[in-house]
Amino acid sequence: MKYLTFVGLSLLLLTGTSWAQCSDTSKPNGRLQWSEPSTIVSPDHAWVVEVHPVFDADDNHSPVTIRNCGDSTSSPLFTLQRDAELYWSSDSKHVLVVNQPLSGTNELLLFSVPPSSAETDQSAPDALNKTVNEVLVERLGKSKNIQFYLPNLVSWNGASMLLAVGGETNIGKDGPLDTYCYGMRINSSSLHVETVLSEEELKATTGHTCEVSP
Repeated sequence: MKYLTFVGLSLLLLTGTSWAQCSDTSKPNGRLQWSEPSTIVSPDHAWVVEVHPVFDADDNHSPVTIRNCGDSTSSPLFTLQRDAELYWSSDSKHVLVVNQPLSGTNELLLFSVPPSSAETDQSAPDALNKTVNEVLVERLGKSKNIQFYLPNLVSWNGASMLLAVGGETNIGKDGPLDTYCYGMRINSSSLHVETVLSEEELKATTGHTCEVSP
């Protein structure tokens, strides 16, 4: 019994506390709030995303980091100003964040795992957001001003990501608001938009619709 106890303690010392933290059963997604510490473990239990609340500042700026469970090294992901939804890919190689820094405005951030210090325009975290915005402007027309932009994740299977992109637009400062809703099927590896669905097509094929106002 003493021998077994010694072995158990030795294993705990060798693996460290990070093993216990990253071995817990985890959902592949979760909601983040700037004022609440939280951890979301990857499906393969090799990585954990952590929120570190900061309370002694005039503006909300809580760091969100990603940590390797094996050697405890961590890297910054982004700064959380308000709320966000986080999703792990099934292979644990990507993290999607639907950041909500302002009411009525979402921001799509897609990170590779492990994080790369040598980012290009294509691999930058906001590259997905820029791609969706470009397609959205083409569909809406440049005469319309986007007042609310509220993309959300519908599904993510392999490299096939489906987003519901909704919001409201107007023409001019005092023009009436019109809603919009599109489904965008995107290859999360190449960021190529493969299909754009109308609101009717999105609802008929998935049962989902868009969020159009905060």
